[in-house]
Amino acid sequence: MDKNLALLLTIGVSAAIGAAFGILRSKIFASKVKTTLHYLFYLFSALLFLLACYGASVSWGSAQTLIIVSFISSIGLAAATWFFLVVKDIYKTKELDPKVNKFTNSADRSEIKLFGGDLNFFGNTPTDMDQNSQYIALKARGFRRVSILCEESSEPITHIRYGKILADMPGAEIRFYDPSNADLSVRGRIAQVHGVDKLLMYVKVESGRYQALETDTANSNGALYTKIWNLVWSLTKKPSASEIDGFKQRFRNGR
Repeated sequence: MDKNLALLLTIGVSAAIGAAFGILRSKIFASKVKTTLHYLFYLFSALLFLLACYGASVSWGSAQTLIIVSFISSIGLAAATWFFLVVKDIYKTKELDPKVNKFTNSADRSEIKLFGGDLNFFGNTPTDMDQNSQYIALKARGFRRVSILCEESSEPITHIRYGKILADMPGAEIRFYDPSNADLSVRGRIAQVHGVDKLLMYVKVESGRYQALETDTANSNGALYTKIWNLVWSLTKKPSASEIDGFKQRFRNGR
């Protein structure tokens, strides 16, 4: 093959691969959720590394620079993929608190909606809750309405947590879903920031570590989570006035 033609084809293929991975990278970041698409970067890194190994075995003397650059490129791409597409947005609990509190403090005071689970992320006991950074920030913000989706539980300690929230925040309302039938497997908050709906969602990836992503309803995933919250809220059980009084009484009695 003519050397000039080979050079043009090589440039064309390189440009095409670069453009394809640029589009893929943009799609991964735009999705606002972790996907498995980053494995394509790992696959390309592995293929390039193996190709460099083959080149080193057959053409080391005549292509040392190219082979070394190929090794560096394959390792660099794998490292960048791991850092930016895997561990990015992963936080330890103490690292997550400032991000959640920043979101809470920037929100309009009209309403905040919580994916709450059993609310133990605020702490297990009232004393824990009074010392919890997220709980302190939520309470201090003074939202007119705090809407919380909770797991329906028969555990007294959980009822005490419900009672404390209802006693501390006059605008709080809780509704129950059955975790055995509707495990949301996500925690987070939905609020308006300068009149625009914003979401901060986080999921546990391992003990003490969470993936947290901030988005809005202009993003398809943000719009979907908002619709899920609204749908689940409309279908959940609303505790009666006597049940609410019982939660508050348990909190006051401490049992």
